[in-house]
Amino acid sequence: MRLLPKRFAAKLDSLLWRSLNSYGRIKYRYLLPVYRAFGMMKTAQPSDAHSGTLQRAGALSRMLNPVEADYYTRQLSGVIERVKSSEGAVIFLPSIGWEIPLAQRPHHLAREFARRGHVVIFDSSSSFDDVNGFREVEPNLFLYRGPEEVLPRVPDPLLWVFTHNYESRRRYPASARTVYDWIDDFEVFPYDRAFLESNHAAALKEATLVASVARTLHESALTERPDALYLPNAVEYQRFADDLAAPPADPDIEALRREGKPVAGYYGALAEWFDYGLLDEVAGMRPDWNFLLIGPVYDLGLRTRGQGMLKRHNIRWIGQRDYDTLPGYLSLFDVAIIPFAINSITLATSPLKLYEFFAAGKPVVTTRMPECEAFPEVRAVAGARAFSEALDQALAEGRDPLAKERLRRLGRENSWAARVETVLQRFKDRKGD
Repeated sequence: MRLLPKRFAAKLDSLLWRSLNSYGRIKYRYLLPVYRAFGMMKTAQPSDAHSGTLQRAGALSRMLNPVEADYYTRQLSGVIERVKSSEGAVIFLPSIGWEIPLAQRPHHLAREFARRGHVVIFDSSSSFDDVNGFREVEPNLFLYRGPEEVLPRVPDPLLWVFTHNYESRRRYPASARTVYDWIDDFEVFPYDRAFLESNHAAALKEATLVASVARTLHESALTERPDALYLPNAVEYQRFADDLAAPPADPDIEALRREGKPVAGYYGALAEWFDYGLLDEVAGMRPDWNFLLIGPVYDLGLRTRGQGMLKRHNIRWIGQRDYDTLPGYLSLFDVAIIPFAINSITLATSPLKLYEFFAAGKPVVTTRMPECEAFPEVRAVAGARAFSEALDQALAEGRDPLAKERLRRLGRENSWAARVETVLQRFKDRKGD
């Protein structure tokens, strides 16, 4: 029995999920740093990680806006009809939400599969996305929240899974093709280590295709899966190669633009892998440069190890900005920087932003991460003195049209379209064996 008029109930239901989505962003930015600092992170499995909040929200949603018994089945039938006339279904098992500020690897891959004519279903069951049933958010790309037994009825899907959600693959027929995407060192995930290792071992053994984001992970995967695929991150090339992208009208950068100094810029997470001490030292050496930092805080590092850095008059952290605006901010950078500490996490990291910097034709200075050192065009250095000197070299390179074109070529060669083509070609080759 419906408690409220249908239109009002639907609006209230949507408000519920959007409020939870906002809560999720606040929790990620402000509360998780505290949890990590005091050892309060959950060690539960991902399927349980949000169960309390999500279960209560789901119960309230069903009470506000109940659906007919066959609601999900009818929606599924329409999606299956779309699948029949498409290149096939690709299902991304529950991971991050769709409606988060920073686009990440699953979003880019999902969009590219959809552009190529696949029907893509992004399972939002473990997020606070505003969806009940199926919702088409972009052409051929659906979000889904509902009973877990619905999606396994999609015929002959390609399942895209990660270490932290591989157990969800058990709900699907054994015949379903599976890509196990190994994207990070286990230290990144806030879940029980034994659980992650168990999932990883099963995925290496059972997945149709194993893909690794970084060379160190790929080399490890090859010991168990000689057919493993190296699949680093990539770029939406056309978005970041836009020479017409102009800096946004943002009061937080007006002073920086007025000063007219060269700008060394970074965008992305400010987390435990960011080397605050290094950038503090470099900025102290280079008062003739400005350093612009854009991105959310993921832990307490900025408030502890980063406080000295933020006192530098030539370092400006402006917080998070929407993904769609990043090309405009990137146009301000004379040199793009990735000053990460070298540890188990960053040795296995493929910085997505690296390829976006390439597409924009920006010279890049980084610390000595293997995925950056692999490109001779990148100045990968150790220590503040070398980093400082590399800034000048990169600034000179940025004025060379030929150097800019070489960087853009790297962006074109490392697009998300190229990554999806690599995966599809591997499946075609297997079918031909």
